[in-house]
Amino acid sequence: MTHHSVRYRAVALLLSAAAGLLLAILAGGPAAAHAVLVGTDPSDGQVLDAPPDDLTVTFNEPVQVVEGGTSVLDADGAPVPVSVTAVDDAVVVTPDDALADGTYVVSWRVISLDSHPIAGAFSFSVGAPSETPVDAAAAEIETASSGVVVARAVDQAAVYVGTFLVAGIVVFELLILHATPGAMPVLRARLRRVRDVACGVAVVGIVLSVPLTVAWQAGADLGALVEPSIWRTGFRSDTALAGALGLVGIVAATVAAPRAGRGTRSAWPAAVALGGAALALGSLVLVGHTRTFAPAWLVVTTDVLHVAAGAVWLGGVVGLGLTLAPSARVDPRRAAVTVSRFSSLGAWLVLTLALTGTVLGWRILGTLDALFSTAYGQTLVVKVGVALSIVAVAAWNRYKLVPAMAPGSDASDGAGGATAGADARRRLGRTVGVEAALLVVVLAVTGLLVSSSPVEATDATGGSGDDAAAGAEHGAHDVVVVTEPLGDGTLEATVTPGAVGVNSLEIVLTDADGDPLEPVDTPEVSATLAEPAIGPFDHPLTETATGAYEAPLDLPLPGDWTLTVSVRTSKYESPIVEIPVEVGP
Repeated sequence: MTHHSVRYRAVALLLSAAAGLLLAILAGGPAAAHAVLVGTDPSDGQVLDAPPDDLTVTFNEPVQVVEGGTSVLDADGAPVPVSVTAVDDAVVVTPDDALADGTYVVSWRVISLDSHPIAGAFSFSVGAPSETPVDAAAAEIETASSGVVVARAVDQAAVYVGTFLVAGIVVFELLILHATPGAMPVLRARLRRVRDVACGVAVVGIVLSVPLTVAWQAGADLGALVEPSIWRTGFRSDTALAGALGLVGIVAATVAAPRAGRGTRSAWPAAVALGGAALALGSLVLVGHTRTFAPAWLVVTTDVLHVAAGAVWLGGVVGLGLTLAPSARVDPRRAAVTVSRFSSLGAWLVLTLALTGTVLGWRILGTLDALFSTAYGQTLVVKVGVALSIVAVAAWNRYKLVPAMAPGSDASDGAGGATAGADARRRLGRTVGVEAALLVVVLAVTGLLVSSSPVEATDATGGSGDDAAAGAEHGAHDVVVVTEPLGDGTLEATVTPGAVGVNSLEIVLTDADGDPLEPVDTPEVSATLAEPAIGPFDHPLTETATGAYEAPLDLPLPGDWTLTVSVRTSKYESPIVEIPVEVGP
């Protein structure tokens, strides 16, 4: 069997492995977005006549509870014994004993489907509020220490760099490098050393990602990494499953690649190496943001292509740098053919990365404004900026330096051609090194993106966003005041502070003479967000005076909300008023 047939068969097996992994991913059934608080029962600030059997915190997607992350405190700050369970998209908190009269605060912490933790708190009262109740906004919500946040970001960057290098160098050596099996021993030895080091970095990063992710989700510090409970919880998580697949793929690719490079009569070493590379790259998309955005077939497939193109580009650039080094003693004509091969492939890689990156940014962020108003979007802008710099360097290489090295070019043939070709080779080696360094920076920024939430955090009571930002202040916001006709009278609605999170809604009804209007029944209010489409969420009103009502209004996402108010003014008339509320982050 020829070396070419080995390669073709290996490529077919690689594509089959990638397709199989993709189908396994899609079978997981991702949800629609990062978890967002929909509401609580009792609602924040509600006064109950009798103690509730259960307390419910509802989200827009299924969540996991964090062990010890949900608690109930009485007005004195003493913990109330409870049991906590996750049921579909809700967290159910059941007190062990009937609650006495007074005010209580529920603080909760859960894990979204994209592995990000979110936390918040709300209060309610039984019978009547306590004289000195605990403020829900002041409830202590554990946040991960800065050490854990930084360590996880560095760890994720290490996993991406190591995995990309192992997979990319395997593809470069077996499918791009212009050489017969066993040829160029110095270059192959260097490729093997880089691959081995990258394998070690990836393996250490994957192992550490298990406890680091659990500590980050639990709001712990670095000391938690030595606690057995953190490791036990981690080994049961999706992070551990993805890590196990990544380890198998990375080790298989690293072990099989040298034998495939030496050339054998069997196609299996190359098939195992390339299949392992595909498995390792596929494991990176088993957890993270793209698992929670729809449509699943588009987002997951796009992410797989994005990851694969990035790995082939990084591996190719590093492989070219090693090939062009004078000490590698690679024949100039073979080096030129290798450069030309990768250069032709590079244009498609750049196109793939640009298209897939655009699709992922669109589906994850949703709006152009979020690209600049959220920490995730701002980090993405930095990544795009570095990527554009890489494209500029790659374009210079492709159109200025590569032609000078190509066999048969004016620069490489004829008098002085050898000198000109050698000069182009040295210059290309330097710019390829710059390209490789910038690609590592891109992967480091990707590590930050993995640890960032695409949903801007709200305050602790609102309960949306990552723990690192829970409790963050919104700053100044405009109070929203809207006056709309209501039959012969008017309806005035005031939303304070008009920001993401828990707001105060006040409604005043007046008749044609400007006097308070008393409706037949208490008005009904629901809130709906247009993009992304969520709601309607009902918000029960409490009468404070004749024709005056108020209610806590939880608006978990920025955007254009619509409050629909239905007022039964008589037995036969029930006018409906729609109130637009533009909510900033």
